[in-house]
Amino acid sequence: MKPSRIVLLLVAILAGGLAAFLATRGDRPVQVVQGPETVIEEAKIQILVAATPIGVGERLTAQTLEWQDWPEGAVRPEYVTIAAMPDAITEMSGAVARFEFFPGEPIREQKLVRTDQGYLSAVLAKGMRGVSIAVTADSASGGFIVPNDHVDVIMTRDGENGQASEMLLQNVKVLAIGNRLGEIGATGAPADPENPRTEVFADQAIATLELDPVQAEAVINASRIGQLSLALRSIADFTEAAGEVRRRPSNQTVRVIKYGQETNVMAGGTTPAAAPPTVVDPASYTPPEPAAEEPPAPQVERQ
Repeated sequence: MKPSRIVLLLVAILAGGLAAFLATRGDRPVQVVQGPETVIEEAKIQILVAATPIGVGERLTAQTLEWQDWPEGAVRPEYVTIAAMPDAITEMSGAVARFEFFPGEPIREQKLVRTDQGYLSAVLAKGMRGVSIAVTADSASGGFIVPNDHVDVIMTRDGENGQASEMLLQNVKVLAIGNRLGEIGATGAPADPENPRTEVFADQAIATLELDPVQAEAVINASRIGQLSLALRSIADFTEAAGEVRRRPSNQTVRVIKYGQETNVMAGGTTPAAAPPTVVDPASYTPPEPAAEEPPAPQVERQ
């Protein structure tokens, strides 16, 4: 074999070996040496939360409150922190809850009221009255009306042609049913001797409604002359403008009985609009005769 061919063969073998080496080396993953991971925990602060379910109108106690760690970045200004109020559990004991608290929910002053008065007056809106009426299960949607529901009040009484029913009030809030104020537990749950507020009444109960003064007077009068029933409204009707008082439409009246006489009063507290003034034809108008002047009283001279 000629020397030139031997050289070309050696060059080809070396080139092929070099290509195979480079190909196998490129398939290997690049090894990156990583150091130990460092976990940085977010700073936490203790805030006051509900340890147990707290119902509407329930007074706070040391057993229903506890401190809980909370991410410092998620603490809102209205939360009660241990740094700001280290004795908050003692100081807040006795406050009344205006809204429900769930276990683990932060305690906020906006949902509480500090008062020594009754719990029902603490949950009443400003200017409203709590009026209680006796209702039965069949006259209150089968007993499934619970506090915070909205209802219509219907009065049934004897008339000339038999019994007749009429709408008395619309979309009023139920504050309490019996001694149940607020919702704790599932509706229709079995009877719980330690917490009777989870029961749905089956016989007769006392329904307490949130009414304005005119509505309160109408309901009290109506309960004396007829039977009152509650019609449960859909939850879609609950939403109203902030601060709007729930009452009948302005074009409807409420019958108020005073001193044995019936008077129609607007649900907002105003009397119906007065009748328009009588129009008099100027041609047929006769002015009234002037009243006769009385003679002046005689003067007595003093001596």
